[in-house]
Amino acid sequence: MKHLITIIIITFTVALGCANAQERLFDMPCDGITTDLQGNVFVTQGTNLDMLPADGSKPLNYSEQTNGDITRVDAGIASKILVFYQESGTVMLLNNELAPIGAPLSLFEKSLMTVSLAAMGNPNKIVLYDEANQDLLITDLSLNLLSKTHITFPGEFHPTDMQVVPEHRIALLDTIHGICLFDFFGTFEREIPIPGIKAMQLMKDQIIYLKDNKLYRYSLPTSSTPMNVEEIEVGHLWNRIKQFHIFQNALYYIDERAQFPYRIWF
Repeated sequence: MKHLITIIIITFTVALGCANAQERLFDMPCDGITTDLQGNVFVTQGTNLDMLPADGSKPLNYSEQTNGDITRVDAGIASKILVFYQESGTVMLLNNELAPIGAPLSLFEKSLMTVSLAAMGNPNKIVLYDEANQDLLITDLSLNLLSKTHITFPGEFHPTDMQVVPEHRIALLDTIHGICLFDFFGTFEREIPIPGIKAMQLMKDQIIYLKDNKLYRYSLPTSSTPMNVEEIEVGHLWNRIKQFHIFQNALYYIDERAQFPYRIWF
């Protein structure tokens, strides 16, 4: 039996006269933005990673020129922030003060030559996606392989993002297939077949995704509740979104045109 899909429009109103309704976080273009569970904000630009502490203290910076530009940062586990450099095949782990934990991890030395996505699975495991072989890999913190799941979707499958809720679920975002969900062991769970999704944020019981510059909340169904999709209209949002992250009552995003990072309270 197919789950009933209910569309509910929810508008988060933001007073246009409020000076703090939208603020630019950095006066420089950025490539990526995310937060951790404490509300610290992380932005990347080229080889630089900057952390804006939630308590308003002095920003922290990490930069390693030899690894190339940063491809992705996963701050889901504050004690082990993962920094992935696809070009050099390098994974770096940082503590919550952006200090390196051990030496850089080389994917190439493990014969993992075509890894395109990386995330933390839990404090002791790393999740990787091998683009050429279409394999979902789980390794230990030394990149020793623990499990491998081969993806066998029909047609082209080229995920542009992978996110993990530690010890719970893995999500791969593909422009054509939509969002594909796996349990933490790599077993396929379900596909959200919505083509054209531009960005997503995986949470334990829901996924927020970006399509046509609109945000939608997809509540994952359980045995007792149906699937539910809500369109989220964020007031005072006039820029097109390139990448986003929601933490509590704030939307953090990079605008597509000027590449500046913003925060909107709703």
